[in-house]
Amino acid sequence: MHPSFLTIGSDSLAPHPPGDVCCRMAEPTHILNKINGKALLAPMLATTDIPFRSVCRESGAALTFTEMVSAAGILRSASNSYRNAVFSQDEHPVGIQLVAADPETAAAAVRELLPLRPDIFDLNSGCPNDRICEAGAGAQLLGDIPRLGALLRAAVTASTVPVSVKLRLPDNGGASALRDLLRTVEDAGAIMVTLHARTRHAPYDEKARWETIGEAVQAVSVPVVGNGDVFSAADAQRLMRDTGCAAVMVARGALGTPWIFRDIDEGRDCDIDEHAPGSEEMCRLVTRHLEALQGEFGAVVALPRLRKHAMWYARRFPNVSALRAQLFAVDDAGHVLEVTRRFFESAPMPLDPSHPERQEIERRFRHRVLYWTTSAAVPEG
Repeated sequence: MHPSFLTIGSDSLAPHPPGDVCCRMAEPTHILNKINGKALLAPMLATTDIPFRSVCRESGAALTFTEMVSAAGILRSASNSYRNAVFSQDEHPVGIQLVAADPETAAAAVRELLPLRPDIFDLNSGCPNDRICEAGAGAQLLGDIPRLGALLRAAVTASTVPVSVKLRLPDNGGASALRDLLRTVEDAGAIMVTLHARTRHAPYDEKARWETIGEAVQAVSVPVVGNGDVFSAADAQRLMRDTGCAAVMVARGALGTPWIFRDIDEGRDCDIDEHAPGSEEMCRLVTRHLEALQGEFGAVVALPRLRKHAMWYARRFPNVSALRAQLFAVDDAGHVLEVTRRFFESAPMPLDPSHPERQEIERRFRHRVLYWTTSAAVPEG
């Protein structure tokens, strides 16, 4: 197991009253020794719900994050925003990822959510979604560094637990713009920075610029977490080795392959297939996850989540197109569960990574994760 790199939680910060930013920044060692492991689960909207976080935590994720929570939604008492923020008491350590457009809203939402007792808040400053950016939040903040600094400082001042920030690369300005961005968030009180090594407009099939994560490590004294294109423990080890980042944050690489966290946690330098669960364990894992989704959301709301997770788990195996057709031929969560269970009970053997079918499915998956999880036809090529 890798050594821990970060201490978080209300216990570690109990002596420091809200608003004591200088105290938080002056004593960085009080956050360095609690989280066991080097692999964090990224916050992903409509994906990192309680059942999936539970699967990833059991598989070795050192820290998980909720789905993105709208600060404005919290202040409007929107049920969806609150649902995204809640977590079970056995999830710790767990963080709430917050998206906000202005300091006052961020601070008020932090105060509203503190009774849930998260271990950490994370400020989303990297979401490329047009709707989020048009509202002045997410990756839009990267173009307004003073507002980002003010927003983060307001959240830190309002919080009694640590606050981190998740960034993307700025669109313009190169290394100097990245340094300005990083130093602004460090000065504002962020105890950790996660950098997704792509710009807002870079497509996901464009290779993540890992060298910029190394530049970030050199620019700030707080831990830097590398994010982007981690699909195996070998990727994670290379990213940490090449950049010096303190840990990795796994997003797409955990979809359908949550054992990636165990591989990273145990220090392996392997591909995703080498230590994958055997057929019986795989069937139990998938069944337990899908049953938990149905229990959490109910048969109707869970249906799209059941389909997409079933497809993500199945994408390494032959006949995945036939499974997809069966899943979209039924509109009942129970039938989706039964179809998926039968698929994995047949003990399929994974396709070789070099197999053309698997390579094409993986190419499409990485280009657009949800391309096959709707009933619309998938264009060829």
